[in-house]
Amino acid sequence: MKKIIILFIGSFIIQSCSSEKVITEREIFKQKLEAFQFLSKYHHQLHIMIGEEDGDPEKAFDEFVAGVNKINNPELKPVKNALERVKPYKVESDPVLRLDYLVDYYQSGLSLQVEAMLRAYGFLKVVPMDSALIIYDEIID
Repeated sequence: MKKIIILFIGSFIIQSCSSEKVITEREIFKQKLEAFQFLSKYHHQLHIMIGEEDGDPEKAFDEFVAGVNKINNPELKPVKNALERVKPYKVESDPVLRLDYLVDYYQSGLSLQVEAMLRAYGFLKVVPMDSALIIYDEIID
């Protein structure tokens, strides 16, 4: 009986250690959408940081860093990595310009991915990003 209990506990431990969290298509969609919305919200700060728009570049940098640190989204990993390379912060420095390039292209890519996932369900209209999750939930049911 002891052997059976030990085997059961051992197999339970092994299985629980090896099992990965299954991520649903909805969760992937939501992560892409949230990352897109985050980048849209903080894009102005990025333009201040590179000197394209008026404002306090240091404050804009601090706001961008604080914003990205508040959100735990795997879709933003490339942005977080690029932001780590911006040390020390300096207006129009190469790492800041590269961060801007990344965000410009990455945001466009996320938009295309969100629209592509909706098109896979037959939604062929232009997607208002503020209601994309509602649309997704409606068309998959």
